[in-house]
Amino acid sequence: MRGAIPFLCAVFAVRAALGALFQAPGAAGPVLVPEFGLDWTAFGTLVGLFWFPGLVLVYPLGLAARRLGDRTGSLLGLGFLTLGALVCAAAVGSAVPLYAGRLLMGVGTVLVILLMTKMMQDRFQGADLFLAMSVYVLGWPIGIAAAQAVLPPLSLNLGWQLPFLVAAVAGALAFAALAAASRQVARPPPPPPGQVRLTGREVRLMCLAGASWACVNGTYMVLVTFAPPLLVERGLSVASAGFATSLMSWVNILAVPAGAVIARRAALVLPMVVGCITAAAVLAALLPFTDVGLAAVILATHGLLYALPITIFSALPALAVPPERRAQGLGVYFIFFYAGCTGFPPVAGWLADRAGTVAPVIFAAGLLMAALAFFLAFRRLVAR
Repeated sequence: MRGAIPFLCAVFAVRAALGALFQAPGAAGPVLVPEFGLDWTAFGTLVGLFWFPGLVLVYPLGLAARRLGDRTGSLLGLGFLTLGALVCAAAVGSAVPLYAGRLLMGVGTVLVILLMTKMMQDRFQGADLFLAMSVYVLGWPIGIAAAQAVLPPLSLNLGWQLPFLVAAVAGALAFAALAAASRQVARPPPPPPGQVRLTGREVRLMCLAGASWACVNGTYMVLVTFAPPLLVERGLSVASAGFATSLMSWVNILAVPAGAVIARRAALVLPMVVGCITAAAVLAALLPFTDVGLAAVILATHGLLYALPITIFSALPALAVPPERRAQGLGVYFIFFYAGCTGFPPVAGWLADRAGTVAPVIFAAGLLMAALAFFLAFRRLVAR
């Protein structure tokens, strides 16, 4: 692990930039929504487009990963992400450039997430995988938290474009960090005949792992997007609502590494996942109905419980498919991930339009319980 520190620092930078790029519309929301006359469904669609290209591209890219190269593809993806943020920031009078830029960002996202996930699970094995994946996972909420805490009040004074411009700078810095800290490794030889195709059991395992990871991430994305408007409606200022929501992410700094350490003891994995995920879902469901003054405490505690078992969810693909078929297996895995991440924000927006901003928060709690059900089904199939 010690020799991998520069690489892991670059991975953290990439994931933090990815979080800032994803959260740019949410951070700009208080100004962006009225500026372009968006309803909540349209706003949720804009958020979800960050993932939409993955539905089309992830499986072909999984098949082509051997030829493309992990490092080259990841750097190319960061280029698309940065360009997409700049296209969004250039929108004037029409929301079309926002959607076009978001789609460009989505192309970059599928390259970065697919190939960097493969890089991590190829490079780290055994107990080291949980610690390495804690770095991989941690960058994402930290990038989102920083964007959510700092950028909304600045957008009120400096314009809705600011979060997109800041995210573009973060993407460019992450590109430089990854280019400096990684190297193109020799492509592995093709697997022997008969080992190319996934088995039926491996496909089922990857479907369950992907569905679980999609619901886990869907909970987080829906809450960071729709908790702030809920809290503003209940009386908090834009800055206070953004700060309270960001606490859900800041606690990841302690919770993710702590959870990775706990996960090294196999007997603690199942109790931690079941207990933490159930409690986190209950707290999310209580958020709209408790005193708004307790929102920061509820969101921080939810984030802590949510994050403790997160590396366990992220490591499921490594338990399902051997290295020689991992890229193809991740293609299946990420179809479910991208379907959920593309669809959940618009569904949450549709619920907000029809039932108010309480509905997306309840929806997020339900997604977390669905993630737990898929996880338990995965464990049962692995044990057979």
